[in-house]
Amino acid sequence: MRIYVETYGCWLAKADAQILLQRLGGAVAESPRDADLVLVYTCAVREDGEVRQLRRLGQLASESKRLVVAGCLAKARPYTIRQVAKNAELLYPEQVEGGEGRSMSVLPEPDGGLIYTVPLQVGCLGNCTFCITKYTRGGAGYVKSAPPDLVVEYVKKAVAKGAKEIYLTGQDVITYGFDARWRRGWNLPDLLEKILSQVEGDYRIRIGMSEPWVFGKFADAILDIVKRDERVYRYFHLPVQSGSDEVLRRMGRRYTADEYRGLISKIKRELNDDVFVATDVIVGFPGETEEDFRATLRLMEELEFDKVHVARYSRRPFTEASVMPEQIPDAVKKQRSKIASELALKIAHARNSRLIGRRLKVLVDEVDHGLVVGRAPDYRQVVVGRGEGPLGSFLEVEIERAEPVYLWAKGVYRTT
Repeated sequence: MRIYVETYGCWLAKADAQILLQRLGGAVAESPRDADLVLVYTCAVREDGEVRQLRRLGQLASESKRLVVAGCLAKARPYTIRQVAKNAELLYPEQVEGGEGRSMSVLPEPDGGLIYTVPLQVGCLGNCTFCITKYTRGGAGYVKSAPPDLVVEYVKKAVAKGAKEIYLTGQDVITYGFDARWRRGWNLPDLLEKILSQVEGDYRIRIGMSEPWVFGKFADAILDIVKRDERVYRYFHLPVQSGSDEVLRRMGRRYTADEYRGLISKIKRELNDDVFVATDVIVGFPGETEEDFRATLRLMEELEFDKVHVARYSRRPFTEASVMPEQIPDAVKKQRSKIASELALKIAHARNSRLIGRRLKVLVDEVDHGLVVGRAPDYRQVVVGRGEGPLGSFLEVEIERAEPVYLWAKGVYRTT
């Protein structure tokens, strides 16, 4: 059987789509027309994304192929999906392994690729008022974690097959092992130590998105590991969402702006600011005043994030925020998004410019429109040349110029 796969959303969705592909069996098709079955793994986080996916599902349904629609949108909008693709088979996120529940005992089989994505956990300890994922995948205290020995086994297999980057992913990676009461061996620092001690090789680990208030509980242990082992990227994705305490309260976030400031300041201090901090910001949340928005801009300027994903608030079904009063007009959300995005790029450019003249060890991991791109020790993107690249190689390069997203190297001094 030939299977065509489209995936929308996060890295966890990509890993789940791979597991489903394994379950269904068969070869990967390059296009829907070449396929016997079309698998679409969906995302429900944003309304505009939902509209695009529904349009695409209508197009794929017209191909008259067996269509399997999986993931968060399948659970959030089953009736709507059946309106545009009446014969679609629906699979919810908890059914990815088969059956009606998720055990986290099935991981993607390593395929020999450069990047191996490990779904460590599903669920979240938060209960954010804007979040639909707590309904589609689980939240508000629900966490399921993959057994640590299984994770190490699959990482070892992936590295043996040529993987150079290991992405530890999940809804909220730092909550890994909460369902085992974070006992010894069942928490993220212990899992990192186990992988690093038992899996030999020159590879890199990227820690996925983590909620700040939980990350703070493990920050010291994780920073200690990052400082002494170059195989863990100096990269942290810690969503702040707003710089206003009032907006954070309405969102149901479990920290204040000052507590978040303290965490980021600690990370930068411990790593001598040799670190990449990514965050998420939502503008136009219900009740967000102009002063609330300005507080977010001030926080961005103060903490100098390396990357900010700016999102306009999107009303989602089954969420408290969708029925809150004082919904912000789309025109205001659009204007605030533009201002915040421009500021984020300005800050990122300044951060990248500090590295001009530095020599960095870069792992080449992709060719993008003819540009050979690698990752610095903090996961920053570095253009090292043009062509097909030496994918999977480590290069020592000198940084010549900087842009908001990319650093550009002018010479290669050592290769491995």
